[in-house]
Formats: sequence, structure tokens, C-alpha cells
Amino acid sequence: MSLLDSIPERVHVVEMLPRDGFQRLDEFVPTDEKVEIIDALSDTGVDEIEISSFTHPKAVPTLRDADEVAKRITRRDGVTYRALVPNLRGMERAVEAEVDKVNALVTVSETYTRKNQNRTREEVLAEMDDIVELAHDHGIEVEAGMGTSFYCPYEGAIDPAETLAVVDSVVESGVDEVTLATTMGLANPVEITERFTAAFEAHPGLDMGLHLHDTNGMSLANTLAAMAVGVDRFDASVCGLGGGVVLPGDMSGVGNTPTEDLVQMLERMGVGHGVDFGRIEAAAHDVSDRLGLGLTSHVLAGGTVEGVLDTVAADGEED
Repeated sequence: MSLLDSIPERVHVVEMLPRDGFQRLDEFVPTDEKVEIIDALSDTGVDEIEISSFTHPKAVPTLRDADEVAKRITRRDGVTYRALVPNLRGMERAVEAEVDKVNALVTVSETYTRKNQNRTREEVLAEMDDIVELAHDHGIEVEAGMGTSFYCPYEGAIDPAETLAVVDSVVESGVDEVTLATTMGLANPVEITERFTAAFEAHPGLDMGLHLHDTNGMSLANTLAAMAVGVDRFDASVCGLGGGVVLPGDMSGVGNTPTEDLVQMLERMGVGHGVDFGRIEAAAHDVSDRLGLGLTSHVLAGGTVEGVLDTVAADGEED
């Protein structure tokens, strides 16, 4: 059986830059600029955009304008606009902002949960019932975004049984989707395969996604491994911007899968994705220029098939 025989014919691309990317920055991106960037991303063909986080402004000051951003963006038909909510108060703000979906945060690691949310994991999971009920009462979908599903900066490798136990809990709460996150960016394709296989065996038909960080350079390999076992929804961020905010020490290399690299891979493989590669590439260049990021993805560095072939052809003519 070939790889293409085992992967979905189409995958869904979720753009994380406006939340995970801007959250990562030291400097506040002005609201006007955030809105312009989100509106441009809306025109690329991505299925979903995580526009911000309804977190307390003191906790994440770079996203203190979440309510204003939600109000001012131009919402395109066919695009799902979602936001991260860390608790019930965040869910209440999401209702007021009329988002289509929320990413309800829960972390598998007990230590990480305490340090990141100042609560126990059980307290977070217990509140999930209320979040789901409030969301569904207002026609809002709920994704359980499960941080530290593989590794934790404080506890190390996460027991697969712990990850599955959290999946069991959020499914019981009635969430619509579950996304496993490689918060440390250390997972490998075997671990991806084993953890998703176990989740699908426990919950056949569960809508599952993958949020990848690329610390070890394996995010695209991990994407292929997840696709091979039936995962069809992937978080990515233009320019690869994003990553953990409570990691100890110098973890400046942590970043998300660059959306432009993911789309190029899917494009070359013939896997459907709905994204206009030219527009997502242009968006990546624009964001890189606006934020002074430099060449933070293979596509930005000229690593497109067409770009490389054009360079080779030009060099050949000079010879």
C-alpha cells in the first residue's frame, strides 16, 4: 500500500498566526494591523483562522484587543473564525464576540496546567462541561485543544495513558473536536502514530486534529504520520510564528509548522486543501516584512519547486 492510499483525500488547514503567532511576540501588534493581516488570511482559502485568545489581558497583553479584533475583522463565507478560551469567562467573551468556534484549552501535564492556568487539571476538565453547554447553546462549536499531549517542559515525556484519559474526559463533556498539541515540539512520527491510533480505537469517528511545533524539525514528517492514520485537520502559522510562552530557559527556536510549507507539501503531493498557494506565499512575505521576521520558512527562503528550478535554469544559462 502506498502512502497516498492511506491518507485523506483532503485536509483542513487552520491558520494560527493571529493567536499563537502574535501571542509569541514581545511587542504588541496594533489592532489595525492585526485586522488587515486576518482579512488577508481570510482570502487565502484556509478553512479556519484562530483570531485571538479571550485570556485575561494581564496574562497575555499582546492579545489584549481580542474583543476589538473579533468585532472589526471582515468575515468571509466558508471561513470558520475561532478563538482560544482558557476558562468559562473566556467562553462568555467568545459568545459576545460571536465567534464560530472556540479552542477550549486543557493541558495533559498537571504541572504545566498549574503553572499556565493556575488551576489543577481536574478543575479545568470539570469546567469543560459548562464551556460546552454555553457554546452549544449559542451555536458555537468546541474544540478541545490538548497541550502537552506528548512532552512537557516540566514533566518530560507524557504517559500515553494520561493523554488518552484526557481525550476520554473531553469527549464525555461533549466537545465537537479534539486536537493533540506537541507543545514542546519533540514528538516523532512513531509517537504521533501510536497516540492517534489509540484515540481513534477508543473513540471511532472522533474528529481529531494536530497542532505541531517544530523544535526537532519533524513537524512535516509528523503531519504525514498523522495523515496516514486518518487525521485530516492541521494547525499551522504563517512564517512558522508561534510557540510556547511558559517554556523554561531559551526556547526561542520553538515555532509552529509554517503554513506556506505545509500547503506546498500538500500541493506537491496532490492532497486537497483548498488554499491558494500563491496567496498564502504572498501573505507570508507580507507578515515577514511587517514584523521583521526574516526567512523563517523554506518557502520564504526560496525553497519552492518553481523557485529552485528557475534558479538552476538561470545558472545554466550563465554557464
